[in-house]
Amino acid sequence: MNEDKNIGLFEFISSASDEGFRYVNYNTGYVIASKKFREMLGISDDDVGNDTKVLDAIYPDDREKFEDALQTAIGKQEQNFEVEYRVGDGTGWILHKSTNRYDKDGNIIERFCFLHDITEEKKKQADLEYVTYFDADTGVYNRNYFIKRLDKAIKKSEKPDFDKIQVMYIDIDNYSVVTDSVGFETGDELLINFAKLLTEYSSSKIKIGRFKNDEFAIAIYDAEKENEILDIYDDIKKKLETPFKLSDGNEVYISISVGITSYPKGGNNAGDLIKCADIAMYHVKKSGKNSMCVFEKSMLDDFIRHVKMENDLKVAVEKLDFVLNYQPQYYSEKKELRGVEALVRWKISEDEYINPGEFIPMAEKNGCIVNIGKWVIRQALDDFIDWKMNYGYNGMISINISAIQLKDEAFSNYILQCVEDRNVVPSDVEIEITESVLIENFEKTRQALAELRRYGFKIALDDFGTGYSSLSYLKNIPIDTLKIDKSFVDTMISDSSTGIITDALIKMVKRLGLETIAEGVETKEQYDYLKKMDCDNIQGFLLGRPMSSNDIKELITKLNESYK
Repeated sequence: MNEDKNIGLFEFISSASDEGFRYVNYNTGYVIASKKFREMLGISDDDVGNDTKVLDAIYPDDREKFEDALQTAIGKQEQNFEVEYRVGDGTGWILHKSTNRYDKDGNIIERFCFLHDITEEKKKQADLEYVTYFDADTGVYNRNYFIKRLDKAIKKSEKPDFDKIQVMYIDIDNYSVVTDSVGFETGDELLINFAKLLTEYSSSKIKIGRFKNDEFAIAIYDAEKENEILDIYDDIKKKLETPFKLSDGNEVYISISVGITSYPKGGNNAGDLIKCADIAMYHVKKSGKNSMCVFEKSMLDDFIRHVKMENDLKVAVEKLDFVLNYQPQYYSEKKELRGVEALVRWKISEDEYINPGEFIPMAEKNGCIVNIGKWVIRQALDDFIDWKMNYGYNGMISINISAIQLKDEAFSNYILQCVEDRNVVPSDVEIEITESVLIENFEKTRQALAELRRYGFKIALDDFGTGYSSLSYLKNIPIDTLKIDKSFVDTMISDSSTGIITDALIKMVKRLGLETIAEGVETKEQYDYLKKMDCDNIQGFLLGRPMSSNDIKELITKLNESYK
């Protein structure tokens, strides 16, 4: 009677349940299953009592997991157990809960099963995991998850015969230039295609991550040979010889700068490995890009010094720990003083200074150059007006201006206000720019220089011939003076080709109505050679090293006396 009541209860549950329900009595062979159970597993009424058929309904990759959970429960005579598995084509998910009853010998008497469809929950979980672990644009690991996985691999690794964990840090060269030329949407498509190229190397032991907009990383968790990562680099380089074909019809070639390191040479955690690979990549950037560099400890030492120097520079800007030196410029014909060039020095102590070549690039990169540049203008004009009012100075003052300063739309007004406040005539001020200033935005730069020239300032082009020299600059930009770089002066006598180029350049510039200044003149032989070429002005150690403002005062006094 009780058995009949139970069977009636199970039949009621089976017919009323929205979940998958199945009851099996292994003593009597009685089996009942709800319609939902059969639908969820895709089995017929005749098969609901066949455990093998039920197991066959589980997605093959998950069947072993289910059987392990079942056998563990039976072995421990656990009444309840649950397990998740996929069914059908693997897209449907089920939470399987079972309750077993055992006899005194540990054999199952009966089993109750409830199946819950958790497909939607799994989809939401997968979406959340994707956002958490993967880069939304490219589909590769995001920075945080890449580092997490790499750290996990490091903790599991043993000390091998060689470094089996290897890391490559990749930066696309001049990516901003590419996006400027093809547009941001096409640039995004290029990134996606590049990421697809990298994922061709993805495997159980090789993972790809995106760190910044155009920066990626590859990690090998268990390299089969030393420097295996170099083989991947060589293969990527070879593939980049073919352009990316984009949907708008553009074909775009790119190059990459790459830094490589390994565990434990580059550090004992993922963060250190990435940092060291990034440092090695930065060395490639400084050396001309489109290449690869393997990390060395000396690079880290240089990086630490660089970081310290950058922090110290920010403090120096707040305290204005700078001084100006001035290098005289002479007319080559009579050796009379034409003017002086203001050269900023970073004052470390009373007897220690850092030259601008060491800290100006850093200041331009972190933005400190704006405040440094303003101080240089004020101090140079203060010294200039002091020399003029109190020592009878009649020359010019040359002030170097960086590209960052010139980009500031307020710069023209600032320097104009500075000269007006001191009653300085703008034509006594020569603004020096380098070729690099012209590269990024030629037309905007040209307009800014033209405006300064309309106010009366003189414009000098410095370091001509060392960068992206183009004779079109001389025709299209408003300049008054061209400075011939020291690299020409050093070899113009010993190298006939350099001598011919220098001579032709001076003649051409003079025909354009521009003034010439030769920099870095250190010997009388160089001076005589340039004078013979009809170079207008000379600047260099031969006639005067950079000196303090007080030394300039003494020089002016001495020269004025000699002119009498």
